[in-house]
Amino acid sequence: MANARTERQKDLKRERILRAAWRLIRHYGYQKTTIDDIAREAGVGKGTVYNYFRSKQEIMLSLADLTNSRILEEVERISSGKAGPAERLRRCIMHRLLTLFDLVQKYPHSQDVIASLLPAIVERLESYVARHGRLLGKILEQGCSLGIFDCDDPLATGRHLAELFEFMTPPYYRFRSRQQLETFANRTLELILAGLKKRRC
Repeated sequence: MANARTERQKDLKRERILRAAWRLIRHYGYQKTTIDDIAREAGVGKGTVYNYFRSKQEIMLSLADLTNSRILEEVERISSGKAGPAERLRRCIMHRLLTLFDLVQKYPHSQDVIASLLPAIVERLESYVARHGRLLGKILEQGCSLGIFDCDDPLATGRHLAELFEFMTPPYYRFRSRQQLETFANRTLELILAGLKKRRC
């Protein structure tokens, strides 16, 4: 019982540090925020921050992990819903795209953070893209079993779709508005779904 309580206290302190870091970074930006600032905002010593995180970069990457985990939890919920396979595939892809866009637009320093940490973020995203791809692959498998889709390798196709649509996530070089992104993504999905649709003999 004591060990469980100690672990919970550690988790709460880690969460407090992450919340403090997020408040500061979204207000002042990644470059201007220091470990000293984060410790002060969290109400802990600088050494305590380093007990949980080796660097400011690790803090930011942990925040990115938290964001991606929450998005994919919702994608998992959508993927197991009652809508047809084509609609669930669309909703899973669009949820990730639009949620990330909304987050970046809501916080003015988001693009700077991504630009500063891009190589590390891309490496970190690998597991999330793979997880997203597996969910899309399972939907494709269901669609194939129902005779809706025609796909030789649903799991590989799901992974490819996840990677393809990841190119539409931040940093944004092309999409200046949510509507522009949503329109482009929907048109791309229409082409893909038309190609996957099983032809009737």
